[in-house]
Amino acid sequence: MADANAAPEVAVATLDGRAYFFISSLLKSIGLPFRSLTPHDPIDKSVKLVISTRKERALISFDTVLCLEDLDSELAVAKILSTVRKPRGEDVYVVGIDPGVRIGVSAFYLGEEVYRRVVYSTVKAFNIVSKLLRSTLAKRKVVKIGDGNIDIALKLARALLDEFGKQIQIEIVDEAGTTSLVKSKPNKRSVKDLRSARLIALRQGRKITPHLLNSYGK
Repeated sequence: MADANAAPEVAVATLDGRAYFFISSLLKSIGLPFRSLTPHDPIDKSVKLVISTRKERALISFDTVLCLEDLDSELAVAKILSTVRKPRGEDVYVVGIDPGVRIGVSAFYLGEEVYRRVVYSTVKAFNIVSKLLRSTLAKRKVVKIGDGNIDIALKLARALLDEFGKQIQIEIVDEAGTTSLVKSKPNKRSVKDLRSARLIALRQGRKITPHLLNSYGK
């Protein structure tokens, strides 16, 4: 977590109201303090990153600037954190997957949840996780998949291992106790799936290799 007393390391430098609202909301959602500036304002020495727009980029006298238009909405948080923070300990990116009719996906980097979504097909889940893994610069990439629906879990594991091989580590995680938040209200199902995916990402599982896939569960 950020030190509440420390000077902000991120500055939002824009006169575009919509851009400011989007960027500031994103930073607030992850608890990252920021300084609000205009593109012409001087940049404090504590600032490591400035976020602005392409139109205003040329007005900003600072080297490390991210433009809103270049931030993929699915990867923005991870990109901002990787620019501002240095890893404490191991530099690892973890994706948790709760497989089922609805598939929850939750990704963590530098102690923060940087992505979350519920999808309704293994193809969509595979595409999202593949995009997340390709885009991170973390030295280690770990995918943890719950065993609640072992057929979907193994299908995703096979597809990801075929795609990435030794670039990633895959674990099958015991899901016991991860789905107890909501059981009755249909409109809360996605909340439950996301919560389960988060808990799966934080648990240790059984490491899976291509050789072990065929014998898993036997």
